[in-house]
Amino acid sequence: MNRPWTSDEGSASVELAVLTPVVLVVLAVVIAGGRIVTAHAALDTATTAAARAASLARTATAAHAAATTTARDTLAQEDVHCAQPSLHIDTGAFNTAPGTAGAVVVRASCTVALADLALPTMPGNIPLHSEFTSPIDPFRGRT
Repeated sequence: MNRPWTSDEGSASVELAVLTPVVLVVLAVVIAGGRIVTAHAALDTATTAAARAASLARTATAAHAAATTTARDTLAQEDVHCAQPSLHIDTGAFNTAPGTAGAVVVRASCTVALADLALPTMPGNIPLHSEFTSPIDPFRGRT
């Protein structure tokens, strides 16, 4: 005659074996989300700062240089490691006549790597994009 099982011996081991992978997947998803949010915020900050720096310049060449330097420095300061970063700066409004309203448009993109998290359903890379427009003073000095 068999006695019914009345003890909970070993149930903690089974629970741990079942819950450990679930906890690890949740942790990896939280880390991936944090990377994406942090990188996107840093990219937005860099784009905004670059557009503002460019709009304060007096010439299109100086605006392009200021935007490039500012974006690079801001991303470095935020400690964001983007793969394939790109920056497009539209300084066409600098060629307008004095008194004409215009704006500098900065578009930035980069790719955030997630492959090291080793989640089967998570893509290896997430592309991020940001754009910011900053008005140019129509009565700025030209020299």
